[in-house]
Amino acid sequence: MSDREDFDVAKEARVQTPGRQGPTADRYESALSRYIAAVGGSHQHATPEDHTRHERLYWNIENNLVSDVMTRDVVSVHEDSPFKDIVETLETHRVSALPVIDAQHKVLGVVSESDLLAKVVAGTQPRVRIRGDRSTRVRTRRKSQAETAGELMNTPPVTIHAEASVIHAARTAALAHVRRLPVVDRNRVLVGIVTRSDLLRVFLRDDEALEHHLEELFTAQWCIDTSAVHIAVHDGVVTLTGQVERRTLIEPLVNAVRSTTGVVAVHDNLTYRHDDRFIPSPGGL
Repeated sequence: MSDREDFDVAKEARVQTPGRQGPTADRYESALSRYIAAVGGSHQHATPEDHTRHERLYWNIENNLVSDVMTRDVVSVHEDSPFKDIVETLETHRVSALPVIDAQHKVLGVVSESDLLAKVVAGTQPRVRIRGDRSTRVRTRRKSQAETAGELMNTPPVTIHAEASVIHAARTAALAHVRRLPVVDRNRVLVGIVTRSDLLRVFLRDDEALEHHLEELFTAQWCIDTSAVHIAVHDGVVTLTGQVERRTLIEPLVNAVRSTTGVVAVHDNLTYRHDDRFIPSPGGL
């Protein structure tokens, strides 16, 4: 089984596991256990190499998925839910927005507190002045008269799939200027929800664990003597000092550190022993 196939098996195991799971030490230990169980049908015994390969995949930030951080027990409302039911649901569950679904649990839109506040803005006075451009005034006026979630919701909904990376989800949320993304399957059926704070949890990696991983990365994959290169991590910021053998090694090394889960920034103070950017021609010509 290839590395990619191993990771796909592990990913499937995570998707089928209920509950909210964030990138904590417990989550990684649990994910590793599920991975071992998932590949058990193909391998009689998981080897240390299997464990190492699996952990390496998870240390790469691009391999951290929405399914790792999303909430699976989603609170939602149906498109015909009345105004008061929406308010009560928001209050009861202490959330600021809700996915709106149809009878097949497909996501139709999202209704938020700001949508409900249109009634307060416009009130019961049909001639009350509403600030904003024409489209804002028309939208606010329409929502002030709305009675159900289907009439209040924002459409089309901005959604994400569980198997998408947290990086892709973060970009999607940022570009759409939304605070949360309903997570849907291939049939647009609601399977979870992920917020901006959920996506930021990938950076909650212990500094000591991060430093230990980077030391192993430098030694095993880059054949770098960590006595010559010092790695310091503080609040996710990695500072690299010391000397490497070749100049062309520095850029890919820094990029590898930057793509590691939990790394907020990289301060590159590395020097080099040999400048190998240019290869001299034969005979010194």
